[in-house]
Amino acid sequence: MTFSGLAFFFRLAGAEFNFGDSRSYQAASRSTPRRGWQEPLRRLILILAAFLLITVLALRHGTPASAKEEGPRFSGATSSQPLALTADAEFLLVANPDKNSVTVFDVKNDKNHRLAEVPVGVEPWGVAVLPGGKIGYVANTVSGTVSVIQFGKNKNKIAEVGQIEVGTEPYGLVTTPNGTKLYCANARSNSISVIDTSTNTVVKTIEGVGFEPRGLAVTNDGDSDDLDESLYVTQFLSLPVTGKVDGADDAKAGHVTVISTSTDQVTGEILLQPLADTGFKAAGDALARIPPGMNFTFTTGAYPNQLNNIAIKGNFAFVPNTGASPNGPVRFNVNTHSLLSVANIVTNADAGTTINMHVAVGSQVNPSKRFITQPWAMAFKHSEDDAYVVSAASNLLVKVAIDSVSGLGTVQSDPSDPTRVLQIPTGKNPRGIVIDAEDTRAYVMNYVSRDVTVVDLTTSPETVKATLFSASLPSPGTLADKIHVGKELYNTSVGEFDPPAPGQPAIVGRMSAAGWGSCSACHSPFALSDNVVWIFPSGPKRTIPQHTDFDQTDAQRNIMRALNWSAERDEEEDFERNIRVVSGGLGLIVKADGVTPEDLANIPDLTPLANSNRNQLKVRGVNAWDAIKAFEQFGIRAPISAVSKTDPQVVAGRALFIAANCQQCHGGPQWTSSRVRFTPPPDPALVKDGQLISELKKVGTFDPAFFNEVRQNAAPPLGADGFAPASLLSVFAFPRTFLHNGALDSLDSVLDNVQHRSAGTGGVDTLTNPADRGAVVRFIESIDAKTVPIQ
Repeated sequence: MTFSGLAFFFRLAGAEFNFGDSRSYQAASRSTPRRGWQEPLRRLILILAAFLLITVLALRHGTPASAKEEGPRFSGATSSQPLALTADAEFLLVANPDKNSVTVFDVKNDKNHRLAEVPVGVEPWGVAVLPGGKIGYVANTVSGTVSVIQFGKNKNKIAEVGQIEVGTEPYGLVTTPNGTKLYCANARSNSISVIDTSTNTVVKTIEGVGFEPRGLAVTNDGDSDDLDESLYVTQFLSLPVTGKVDGADDAKAGHVTVISTSTDQVTGEILLQPLADTGFKAAGDALARIPPGMNFTFTTGAYPNQLNNIAIKGNFAFVPNTGASPNGPVRFNVNTHSLLSVANIVTNADAGTTINMHVAVGSQVNPSKRFITQPWAMAFKHSEDDAYVVSAASNLLVKVAIDSVSGLGTVQSDPSDPTRVLQIPTGKNPRGIVIDAEDTRAYVMNYVSRDVTVVDLTTSPETVKATLFSASLPSPGTLADKIHVGKELYNTSVGEFDPPAPGQPAIVGRMSAAGWGSCSACHSPFALSDNVVWIFPSGPKRTIPQHTDFDQTDAQRNIMRALNWSAERDEEEDFERNIRVVSGGLGLIVKADGVTPEDLANIPDLTPLANSNRNQLKVRGVNAWDAIKAFEQFGIRAPISAVSKTDPQVVAGRALFIAANCQQCHGGPQWTSSRVRFTPPPDPALVKDGQLISELKKVGTFDPAFFNEVRQNAAPPLGADGFAPASLLSVFAFPRTFLHNGALDSLDSVLDNVQHRSAGTGGVDTLTNPADRGAVVRFIESIDAKTVPIQ
C-alpha cells in the first residue's frame, strides 16, 4: 500500500495527514476541533476498519492499482529476441536452440554468474521475462509450446514449471511493458497467441496476421495500462507488389502487421517499400536486355526481405533486413544489401528513410572493413536515439544514430579511427541483443559459438567486457561437430580456417569479399529460401530451400537431387563458384599447399572433373566443404505444416494427387523425381547445354516470352528442355512465388495449367473439377517431414 493510499483512508477517518511534510500534519491537527475522548476513539475505529477493508480487497483482487503504477515495468518499447533481461537488469535468460535449453545468468553489477541451464522443449528461440523477474517464457519452435521458467538467485529452484500449448512453430515472444500479456508469433500457423501472464493460459489466438510472423514489438506510453499499446509483427518473407514481376529490384515489399493490445485484433498493415537506389552500380541491366559492359553505371535497387526483428523508438519502427537486388548481372556488391527499413507508427506507413548500411562501410577507406551482412536484430538505448544492429553473418555490432524527427539513421564511424565504421566484435553468428535500462551494458546472443557477448556501452568506442558461456559445443571428431562446423561456415560471411602450419595465423576471409555475402544471405539462417527470383547466368531462378537437397528419410542421407532448377550441378562443392563469382570470395578449394585457391577454371560444373575430391581448407581439422555438406544433409529442419494430416480435404487431396500420378514428378521422400543417379563426374552423354538432361521435365511452365525470362548477360535463358521438378516438401512455407521464375502467386494458379496437372497421366486431365484441385492444393499445403511419401 502506498503513502497516498494511507493518506486517503486517514482522511476518511477525519484526519488530514501529509507524509511528505510534517508541518502540514501539524497544521491540520491544530485546525481540527477537540471533541473529548469520543473523537479519538471514533477515528481509531474508522482507521482499523479501513485497514481491514484494504486487507480484504487485496486478498480478493490482488495488488491495488496504485501499487501497480509503482511496480517494476520495462522502460521503452519491448521487442522479441532470443534472450531477455529483467527490468532491473539482474537476470538474463538466453535460448540455446541446438541444446533444447535456456540458460539463466545473474548479471547484476557485472557478476555475470551462470546460475543454471534449464531443459525446455525442442528448438527454443524466443525468450521473454516479466518485468519484475522470477518468471520467464521460452518459445519451443518444434514442440509448439511456450515453457514457463521459474528463476531467481537460488539455482536449485530454477526450473521449468509449466508448458503452454500455442500454434505451429512458435518463434518470437514479447511482453507488454507491465507484463500483463505475452504475445507469441506462430511462424507456420500464421497467427499470434495471446497469453494472460496471471494464469499462463492462451486467452485468444489472433488469425490473419500475414505470412510467417516472426519479429514482435510493443509500444510503451509509460503508464500502467497495457491495453492502450500497439503490437507490430513482421512477416518474414517479402510479398509481390501488384503489377511487378519478380527478378526486378522493386518486385516485392515487406509487410508489418499492426495489432491493438486492447482488442487483440489486427488494425492495419504497413508496407515497407523497396529502396530505389542502393548506392551501388551494376555493369548492365538484364531485364532491360543490356549485357554487362566495362563501366558500372546502372543504378540498382533492392526490396526488403528476411524481416526477423523490429524495434520501436519514438514515432518510428525499425526493421533490419537483407535487401534483395535480383536483377542481373550477378555480382557480390549488387545482389544482397544491409537495409534498415523505417515505418512511421503514427501514420502506419513507410517513413521513406530506408538506408543501406553497406554504403557507410563501402565509403570507408580502411582496407580491413567488413560489410554488415545479414542485419538480423537490433536494440535501442533507452535515454538516447542510438541503436545497435546485429550483423549475423559478419559477427559484429554496428551503431546507428537515429534522427527522432525523420527516423533517418546514420551508421556511426569509430571515434578512435574515422577511416572505418565502428564495428564491435561479437561471438559467432549473433542473433539477438538486449540493453539494460541504464544504457550501460548490451548483451548479444551468439548462436553458433553458443555464448553471450557483454558490451560496455559507457566507453568510447564501446568495448567487449566479457563473454559468457551459455551451452556446450559438440565433442571434436563427432558427426555433431562436423555438422556444427558446417553450420558455422554456412552462416558466416568471413570464416576462420586452420593455419597453414603450426605457429602461423589462421586463414580468414575466404567466404566473400570484405564479408559481403554468405550462404545464409540467400537461403536465410534457417537454410531454406529467401523466395527471391534471381536473374542468374542460366536465367530466372527462385532460390531453392536446401532442406530438400538430400533424402531426409535415409539414415545416411546420400541420396541427392540434381541441383538447381536446370539440373546444372551434381555436387554441393560445385557451389564453390558461387562463393567466388557471386560473393567475391577466394573459396574453399585449394591447391596442394593447402592455402592457395585452386584456379576457378579447374572447378567446372557437370564435366569429367569432380569437385568433391579436391583439397579443401580446414576448420578445426574438418574439411570445409565436407562440413557444409554434412550440415545440409543432417542439420536443416523441414518447416512444419499447420494443416492436419487427417483433415478430410487433405485425405481426399492425397487420393486425387495419386490418381493424377503427380508422384511421377513430385514423388519419393524428397517429393521430387530429380536425382543424381551416378557418382560424379557424369557421363558426358547425360549432359546437354550444361544440364542433366534426363532429370528435366517439360510440363508447360516455360514461356520464353515472359518478361523475366532472360540470362544475366541478356541472352535467352535455359528452359526449353524443361526443369528439374520442384520439391513439394514444406512448399507451404514459401508464399506467393511459384515456379522457377515466380510467375504464379498461388498453388491454385499452378494447377490451372492443364498440361502441368495432367503430365503424369499422358495428357488425360483428371482434375477438371475446381473442388478437386482445391483438395489437391490442401494436401500439398500439408506436406512436411511427417507426411508419408508417395512413391
